Amino acid sequence: MKKFLSILIIATAVIAGCRKNDNPKLPDGIQSTPLPLLVQDTGSTVLIQNVAAFTSKFSVQLYFPDAAKPKKFDIVVAMSGDYTNVKTLKADVTTFPTSIDVTGPQLAQLFGIAETDIVPGDYFEIRANITTSNGTFLEGFTPAALDPDSNTVAIAPYGTDASTFPGSNLTITYRAVCPLNLDDFVGTYTLDDPEFWGASYSVNITRDGTSNRLKVAGFVQDPSAIIYLTVKESAQTITVPKQTYLPILPTTTYHNPSVAGTGVVDACNNKITLTLDNTVDEGSFGSSTVKIHK
Repeated sequence: MKKFLSILIIATAVIAGCRKNDNPKLPDGIQSTPLPLLVQDTGSTVLIQNVAAFTSKFSVQLYFPDAAKPKKFDIVVAMSGDYTNVKTLKADVTTFPTSIDVTGPQLAQLFGIAETDIVPGDYFEIRANITTSNGTFLEGFTPAALDPDSNTVAIAPYGTDASTFPGSNLTITYRAVCPLNLDDFVGTYTLDDPEFWGASYSVNITRDGTSNRLKVAGFVQDPSAIIYLTVKESAQTITVPKQTYLPILPTTTYHNPSVAGTGVVDACNNKITLTLDNTVDEGSFGSSTVKIHK
């Protein structure tokens, strides 16, 4: 028997908005800190699918543009969490914003390796070393900071508070991944949905014409239930626009079952992971994780 989550009736909540004047001012010492803000250029990829052809761009800005300026920023890069071997990507940045280009061959050369030595799973983190106007030096990476994918928490650059500021971005990460070919995802796959539908079952995936949409037929074990996944190939991410896939949810009396959510593509292993919000006219089942694989 299929396992359904208890349905939650949607309620309306009134939340009081915050006014700017309600918030206390930041201490003067924090306001005057020359905190870097690293901004990835719109449309520029952060995934390295082909090392030789990879190119990207980001800008170095100041989080507090009207505060005291630094003497300089040195833009540095670490590879795959090794913070004992940090290389300088661009030294002596004193103009803000400054645009910086990054290429795959450039990253390989920085670390003295061949382009073919950069493989899926490798990643490059970019931060700034800060030299303040009075000569104080703050490192973006420290040897004590560890691999962010490990069980040990890495030391935050410039103290823990800096990363919590609204809109703060201290690190840009470029990850090496397998090249994505959407045709590789065409065929019969297994969909694991233990939280909402409580089952694993077969679905059939096709391309929606020549677009970047994948058509998943057989959702909730109904051949006529179809959902569409929009793939952003440059980022290997997925958007699931809200869509109603049946008039009645199978084996229930719930009307107009719908999904909406996001996801990621694992091009190395031909896997898709989705986070879906499941709703019906009568309410919401909440969010669930769905995995699609061979």
